[in-house]
Amino acid sequence: MSDAHLNLVVLSGFATRDPVLRHKTSGQVKAEFSFEVNRPFYRATGEPVSDLFLVDAWEDIGEWAMQNIKAADTLIIVGTLNKESYSTRGGREHLTIVKAKYIAHLDYAKFSGRVDTEAIKTDQWDHELVVFLVDLVREMLGDIEEEADADGQAFGTSF
Repeated sequence: MSDAHLNLVVLSGFATRDPVLRHKTSGQVKAEFSFEVNRPFYRATGEPVSDLFLVDAWEDIGEWAMQNIKAADTLIIVGTLNKESYSTRGGREHLTIVKAKYIAHLDYAKFSGRVDTEAIKTDQWDHELVVFLVDLVREMLGDIEEEADADGQAFGTSF
């Protein structure tokens, strides 16, 4: 057993652009796309607050993403957060990327309204809320697995 710590992120949101396939010099391929996650907050102007992520999907999952994801698709992504840096003319830039390990289309209507948005706005979550959210994610993934068995709507390893 490794001494590695757990690096896990689960996001639901929508693709803001179609994936782009990149061929690396190593011979590997990856699909990249941007992904927006709405927060339960609004600006003073009434505009919703959201986070935008860059998602990398490598090899087979990247090929799946290229064939199955389009801008505006609602998705659930399970993956890891990775810090990367690169050189620019102005110096060094740092970027946090979601490396997708599992991606599936999500019927968000089935799950909307089930989370107490006031509770998730707080700076601390109690144990009961965390367990509820983990159970909700398990339900989402179970729902997707049933559909995927029929028509291949998800890509990743089995949980």
